Amino acid sequence: MNTTLTRYGTLMLLAAILVLGVRPVAANADGLATYEDWTTAATIRSDRWVGSSDLGHERLREVRGGKLLMRYRREGATLSDVGATGFFSNRLNFRNPLRVDEMEVELNVRDVSVTGCPANATASITRAATVDLNRISDLAPGTPSAPGDLTGDHIARVEVRRLSDSTDPAGLLTVRALLFRCENPGCASTMLVGAPVVLGQVRTHRWFRVRLIWDPNGNEFRAGLDDDPDVTLPYPPEANARPANNPLAAIRLQHLPANCTVASGGPTAGDAAIEVGTVRTNASAIIP
Repeated sequence: MNTTLTRYGTLMLLAAILVLGVRPVAANADGLATYEDWTTAATIRSDRWVGSSDLGHERLREVRGGKLLMRYRREGATLSDVGATGFFSNRLNFRNPLRVDEMEVELNVRDVSVTGCPANATASITRAATVDLNRISDLAPGTPSAPGDLTGDHIARVEVRRLSDSTDPAGLLTVRALLFRCENPGCASTMLVGAPVVLGQVRTHRWFRVRLIWDPNGNEFRAGLDDDPDVTLPYPPEANARPANNPLAAIRLQHLPANCTVASGGPTAGDAAIEVGTVRTNASAIIP
């Protein structure tokens, strides 16, 4: 099931990764077991999952034919030709994120489109799929935080994305791994921890797998695509001062549509539809 088009196959690229502070390690899927294969119920199981979504124009989360179908479409604002209003998501959250240390998700991007604005220098971004894991915070123990406040939490992510100004052929998406700190309660403002790492590229209508693994003893997350070696997303020990205030483990579709007035051709839009196959986690996270 290896559909990746770009690989860390040369010594030159491996050296570049090491310079960035990220190293490839052997793919670690041995400890993973099936959390969900979409066959034990006709609908999304509420004991395993919690769905949520921002406002959008079309939204879907539905079990069909032994797969989970997700779709999300969102248009941008038309009040200006500058910047973007923000990110908008359609999410499926693990019911007990504190149990999830490792996850691997089978994905198939069925359709993706993203449009930009000729008068706006900001490109629209469509993340056709992301897997997110939030387990740590750098706030000092005892620092008060309101329920749901993400400030200080660190989110590791593998994202499958396309930008409106991409010169790649239609249907080609880039897979990246990154780690970022939430700078405000809603995590609308973030700060990268290290540089994002390109894991490869995938095409629509082809299955692939993405992984995220948290290694608290090594002060790092690890991320991988298909059978490629995992790469590390290291963080300083002080980033894990205490557990995340708003822990999460999630699968999501996310759009950042650029602002664009009607006179400039707006609104812009992001639209993506995916199939989610088998979801695997560490065995201790499984809900029978």
